[in-house]
Amino acid sequence: MPWVKQESCVGCKLCMSVCPVDGAIVMQGDKAYIVQEKCINCHKCIEKCPTDSIRPNSENPALRGMKRGGRGMGRGMGRGMGRRKNI
Repeated sequence: MPWVKQESCVGCKLCMSVCPVDGAIVMQGDKAYIVQEKCINCHKCIEKCPTDSIRPNSENPALRGMKRGGRGMGRGMGRGMGRRKNI
């Protein structure tokens, strides 16, 4: 789902004018905010934004490093070969 890069949003409301879902984009203060539960992921807002403030989820820094299950891939102890030989 798209998200809004708040520091570059100028509050022009062009994203709201092209969004086909009423209430999927709202203004919080003077910045756009995308209601994820209502967004249908059509990307019309991304195409229309003059400041490129609306970005796809793949660029969301809050989600970087996240994989399925909400955890990143790491080098934990795991159940690799050779573990627990003394059992």
